[in-house]
Amino acid sequence: MGYNRVLDIDAGGYTAYSATAGHACVSEHGSAGQFQEAFDRVELTAQGRLSLFHAHDLTRYEFERRLEWEPGCRIHRQPDADALLNFHAFAEVFAENYAFFGLRGVDWEAVCAAARRRLGPSPTGALLLDVMQEMIAALADLHVYVASPDRKIRSVQVARGPRQALRTIFDLPTPQLSARSTTEMIAARLRDTLLADFAATLDGFRQAGNEVICWGTLCPGVGYLSLLRMFGFAATAAARNADDLPHRLSEAGPFMAADMSCVQRILDEAMADLAQHEALIVDVRLNAGGFDRAGILLCERLLDKPRTVYRKKARCQAGFTEPQSLTLAPAPGPRFMKPVYVLTSPFTQSAGEVFALAASAIPTVTLLGEPTQGILSDNLFHRLPSGWEVSLSNEVYETLDGRCFESVGVPPALPLPMLGAADLLSDLRAGLRIAVEAAAAQRSRR
Repeated sequence: MGYNRVLDIDAGGYTAYSATAGHACVSEHGSAGQFQEAFDRVELTAQGRLSLFHAHDLTRYEFERRLEWEPGCRIHRQPDADALLNFHAFAEVFAENYAFFGLRGVDWEAVCAAARRRLGPSPTGALLLDVMQEMIAALADLHVYVASPDRKIRSVQVARGPRQALRTIFDLPTPQLSARSTTEMIAARLRDTLLADFAATLDGFRQAGNEVICWGTLCPGVGYLSLLRMFGFAATAAARNADDLPHRLSEAGPFMAADMSCVQRILDEAMADLAQHEALIVDVRLNAGGFDRAGILLCERLLDKPRTVYRKKARCQAGFTEPQSLTLAPAPGPRFMKPVYVLTSPFTQSAGEVFALAASAIPTVTLLGEPTQGILSDNLFHRLPSGWEVSLSNEVYETLDGRCFESVGVPPALPLPMLGAADLLSDLRAGLRIAVEAAAAQRSRR
């Protein structure tokens, strides 16, 4: 229920459709073997209700058995470039699924009416893209975009945070933090830039997972663990070169399996190395997101007993799906049970924010820094009749007392001075020093 998905399954495999009340488009085909790679924990009740997960992931999806398509739903098995048809499909998928019109102060009906007038009676595809760009700009949502073969338009052109200053510090080829080239540049300079104040005491510094994760001793009694993104850890060409997560589910499953297996091995090593310390600093200030589960695996290394850390629900036409609570169990491998300080910033986004949200529910964890970017929802990918891909935010992540941090970011318990463009590197270093001072103060109280 929710998520605008239809699955057609038989002995030979599956066809997945992205659908609204008025249209449905093929998003992917797969064999029976690819179905097993795409989905797991599959259950089918006698009443015909199907429950499954994307392979290795955290969210349960439920389907009701239908013998035929809803009346009035037009099925597109081949691309249709008609601009007005695609405009109406685009307007409809947001109207049914986008979760934050009220939060972001957008009257979608009014936006659509103005856009329809601008399109006129026979618009071109190029004009349609221009109009769509104006429509989604009002949402100011980094997870919203439309991708055509010729052009990709985004709701937000420049994300929060002093991005140009960050590019200058690390000589980045692109401000897109999830890009592999960006990760490589930051990882190569992390020790000599961000950690420079601790050059005299830095010990046991290690990097792993294609340099996405690093850890070591900052100073006596204080450990450090940094994650630059939440994917691309595995020793595979796909992981090493990835700028984004695979969108095809039968590819995402094996990719994620390799990544999570690698993360578990790295955390076994890192937690064993860091166990000697009285406090741990986890730095996700430059974390570009990826798989929620990567951050959750780290949270499980900080638990003494099972804990429910957040809830989430998805927009579903006029309402929302039933909330799903995520309850974590302590990891079987090495864990860190002493005080943990998680550093966040406006650069912390998507799955990095979900990690911060989950970690904030753990009693030994203190968040410090600035609010995160404010795009916690997973991307809901939707195929238009033209074949263009749309991404939108349909999920509401909430604390157990019902707070939602979409658009405003997960707030720190201990706010730090805002990262500025004038001297960003000094600000980043100062934040780390403050975290070490907080850890040292905690150590003295123990």
